[in-house]
Amino acid sequence: MYYFIVNPASGSGKGILVWEKIKTELEQLGVSYRSFLLSGTEEAKKLAQGLSSLKYPVTVIAVGGDGTINEIINGLTSFEHITLGCIPTGSGNDFVRGLGLARDPLEALQAILHPKKVTEINVGLTLCPGAASKKAEIPGANAASEKAGAPGSNAASEKAGTPGFSYAVSSGIGFDAAVCNSVLHSRLKNLLNRFHSGKLIYLFTALWQLFTMKRQTMQITIDGKESHIYERAYFAAAMNLRYEGGGFMFCPEALPGDDHLDLLVANGISRLQALLLLPRALFGKHVGHTGVHIIRCQKADIRIPEKTCLHTDGEIPGFYRHVTFTLREEKLPVILR
Repeated sequence: MYYFIVNPASGSGKGILVWEKIKTELEQLGVSYRSFLLSGTEEAKKLAQGLSSLKYPVTVIAVGGDGTINEIINGLTSFEHITLGCIPTGSGNDFVRGLGLARDPLEALQAILHPKKVTEINVGLTLCPGAASKKAEIPGANAASEKAGAPGSNAASEKAGTPGFSYAVSSGIGFDAAVCNSVLHSRLKNLLNRFHSGKLIYLFTALWQLFTMKRQTMQITIDGKESHIYERAYFAAAMNLRYEGGGFMFCPEALPGDDHLDLLVANGISRLQALLLLPRALFGKHVGHTGVHIIRCQKADIRIPEKTCLHTDGEIPGFYRHVTFTLREEKLPVILR
């Protein structure tokens, strides 16, 4: 059964236009389906929770952007009977870009209805030790992470009072999260999206944050073993896919199904150097530069002196001094083509 979770407001209203086209095609083909049009936050998460409890195969299709996919993944308590499809309507679409999915809506629909290739991807999990627990915690850090001390189940997270936030693309703390946070509260984004120039708001905001944000000392422990101090750090981002921020190839060798994260840390670089490096990151040309570190791991524990903005797939769960990036135990089947 096909279940379409539609964000009509994604892409500054593009979502509803794409859905009307998809719905017409479905009816012409005589496809049996159910659809849900979102009208508020947390709604996709609640729908996904219900769908993941079904005991028969379900294809969940996100008609939206990275934020819609993120909310669906955070609602899925189990991937056992779930296959995910995506029809992109957002402005960033790093999930689609990272997996090489079709961007044309009707082409994406055909791939979903007649899949030729389905792959299983890792799903990231960000834990926030010491923070107040939220409802509907995300179960299932992987076994390696459990051995390293991360809570490995919903019950464990609740007992420890540790909220968990899933992500498909990336999770970061520092500069990249501050940019996302500023953009989410910007009135200019919707205006620029109407003129198909939504990425400009990310550029303007990134430049502002680059020259105004406070850099901090980060203590990072990898897989419960090696611990390093990174002074004057801009950010640390755990990448499950190659791209974040609407097309920045921060970790060119990140693979979504290899049971690892690629942790990008940028520190000790002057603001002018960072400014010159930022456009190079669009093509992955920042790799190897002094102050740019990429570490493959299954778990990264990060401690920062002051509360700092955190993002998961561009969404902002809050500000924290201590976060742990790891992986959920199950892999999620995704339709590629």
